[in-house]
Amino acid sequence: MTALSEKSRADRPEFIFVGDHPAIDFANTLSMSQDRWTDHLHLWVDVIDWLSIAGLSTGPALQIPTSRSAEAVKSVLELRRAWKAELDRLVAGGKVSDDFIKQLNYPLAEDVFHETLHRRGKTAFHLDRSASRLSGEKLALAILSRQIAHFLDEANFCYLHRCANTTSCVLYFYDTTKNHRRRWCSTAGCGNRHKVAEFRKRQVKSKSNSYSEY
Repeated sequence: MTALSEKSRADRPEFIFVGDHPAIDFANTLSMSQDRWTDHLHLWVDVIDWLSIAGLSTGPALQIPTSRSAEAVKSVLELRRAWKAELDRLVAGGKVSDDFIKQLNYPLAEDVFHETLHRRGKTAFHLDRSASRLSGEKLALAILSRQIAHFLDEANFCYLHRCANTTSCVLYFYDTTKNHRRRWCSTAGCGNRHKVAEFRKRQVKSKSNSYSEY
């Protein structure tokens, strides 16, 4: 198990966090670079690492036997596939399907926990939730489904977008900027490539205009 984990970390592409919400970042674990698809959740250890880095789970309950890892990854990828299809529908102005809501509600219904209110000083309080009784892929699906459910409950879908670079980028983002004019998955990535492309177009046009004067 250790060798597999180390190999995954060494060979795995860096996770992408540009969505401004864990549910969107989960969808972005399937990305595209230089016209090639990249799956960032190839192994179960990748799923565990992503949940940890995303700040969603750091406990040992996600560990499963190696013999079950392939099927566990498959269940997570199936949720991601369905979620990406719903995101496409939402970006196009459609609505979330009833079948997808049922798909989310199933792992949510399986999760069991309790909450306890604690006092912090004289006037402040803190609501503490117990650890889930689920483990392995069931826990992962519950965590991911809850993040998606929170997003659907709280988000203004007018601010949900796919990167303006629709020719070679498949990433989504939730625009939390003040003026809500964000266009790119990241300014350093697709935004910068767009600027470079526009600059080259202007150069070509300028040279063409110069030649036409002779």
